[in-house]
Order: sequence, then structure tokens, then C-alpha cells
Amino acid sequence: MTVLSRKERDKQLRRSDILKAAEHLFALKGYHEATIRDIAKEAQYATGTVYLHFKDKEVLYFALLEEKMKSMLFTIKEKIGQVKDARKKLEIFVQEGLVFFEKNQDFFRIFMSEGNELFSERKILKSPTGLQAQEYAASLMIEAQEQGVVSRDFDAGQVAEVLISIIKTIIQKWLEEKREKGDNLIDLSGVILRLFLNG
Repeated sequence: MTVLSRKERDKQLRRSDILKAAEHLFALKGYHEATIRDIAKEAQYATGTVYLHFKDKEVLYFALLEEKMKSMLFTIKEKIGQVKDARKKLEIFVQEGLVFFEKNQDFFRIFMSEGNELFSERKILKSPTGLQAQEYAASLMIEAQEQGVVSRDFDAGQVAEVLISIIKTIIQKWLEEKREKGDNLIDLSGVILRLFLNG
């Protein structure tokens, strides 16, 4: 285990403080309204300190998004690692994704609702963690195909993309209707699995 110098620990602490402040303000004000100056003030640092860690707001946003996705993927892998049944693994994949999204919905609402290139799904999925998540989902599909849970007639990567698209569509619909219905997102995991496995 590497022991960090005090300087390195201080640097990581400042970065963490800035990311927490950014998350709060992006959720509160939205991406476009939150400024680097606002984030610096929230984190109780000089504006220049933020720029030492992140060259602009877009880099800061995607650093935060990457942290969120890493956390979600870690949780999913940890819980799936405890089971052998492929169908159960798919259930956990869907459920934990929905739980994580619901807990962080104000932050994730930003890129779910924005239609410009900054928040494009392609850009997010090409991030290091986005690529890891796709590879992991494809590995779950290979296992599901081997156990007869999912048809072998299709490429595992494409099948994984279909599941992720269904999840995204359900989340978008939930975001639109949540205020009217008040449903919990996790309650929709059964719908997603039925759509995916049974058509």
C-alpha cells in the first residue's frame, strides 16, 4: 500500500472538496447556471484553486460523473460477485443501477435531460468507466447466454446495449412522471426485466 505525502493528501482533499461542492451546485442550479466561481465559494477555496485541479467546468463535470459511475460500478460488481445464478445477476445489475440513480437523481438529471453534445451518451460511454461498464454488462450477458437465460442468437455486447437502453428509457419516463405518480424507481426493476427477458 502506497503512503501518500502530506502534500499529495492535501491535494486529494482539495479535489474531493471541489467535487462535493460541484455536485451540490450542479444539482441545485443545473450545469449551465453553476459557475466555477460559485463552486469555489461553496468549497471555500479561491477560484484559482479550482482551476489548478480542473481546467474548466466541463472537465470538472465529467470528473464528477466518472467518480459517480466508478462508485456505481463498484457497488454492482461487489453485490453480483456474491451470486452464481445469471438471472439473479441481471436482477442485481438492474436494481442496483436504479437505486444508485434514484439516490443521485438531481445530479444525473443533468445529462439525462440535456440534448447537446456535451452530455451526449456516446461521450459518456467512451469514458474509461463507461467502457468498463459496457464490458462488464457484456460479460454478464455471455454468462446469461451460457445458462440459457438470454438467447445465444445475438452478440452479447449488443444484448447488453439493449438492456442499458431499456433502463435509460424507463429512467427518463420516471423522471418525467415522478412528480405526478410519486413512484420509487426501484419498483420498476421488475418491469425492466420482464421487457428485457420476455419481450
